[in-house]
Amino acid sequence: MEIFRCATCGNELSVPVRQVELHPGPHWLLLDCHHVNPPRLDPGTYAIDQAAYGRDQVAGTYVLSPGDVRGTRFVHELVLTGCWSLVGWSPCVACAECGALVASRTDDCDSAQETRFYPSTVVVERCDDPSGDDRGLFGLMGDWDKEPPDTRQSGWVPKPTRPRPDLVATRWGGRGLKEALYRDDPPA
Repeated sequence: MEIFRCATCGNELSVPVRQVELHPGPHWLLLDCHHVNPPRLDPGTYAIDQAAYGRDQVAGTYVLSPGDVRGTRFVHELVLTGCWSLVGWSPCVACAECGALVASRTDDCDSAQETRFYPSTVVVERCDDPSGDDRGLFGLMGDWDKEPPDTRQSGWVPKPTRPRPDLVATRWGGRGLKEALYRDDPPA
């Protein structure tokens, strides 16, 4: 297991993570431009991308799930947005202690979420594995509620919703509109 630290001040920037191979992520047809997409890597893992990345074409970036990053803050003047969120082409995440730029963040439409630490700005430090799987029985039971990952190469299935034809309003501000929109009837 390893943790990432700021090369300037030594601030801890991640939880303990283990290295895995960088996979291409979900197929682009499975990514949605109307919702927040899943992270590219599983929690508790990181990968090294040897390909050139970003506007500066930096090779050897460390790719992490955004939920594994700690001790950072956004530099709002440097954030680049795409359709509706961060595109990750340049560093916009700074160390919370010293303010040094350390990473970029991606979570725009049609892309999986990821945080990329730049190799010149962080130090990778070995740490002890906190007992391998420290989730215990209740943590493992919590995994039962998660649906299996979608491994299809194409196709989009809408989330089921309960039709409510009685909520269609043709005139905003009409009498009784709030009573029709905000109801307490039990789900079907």
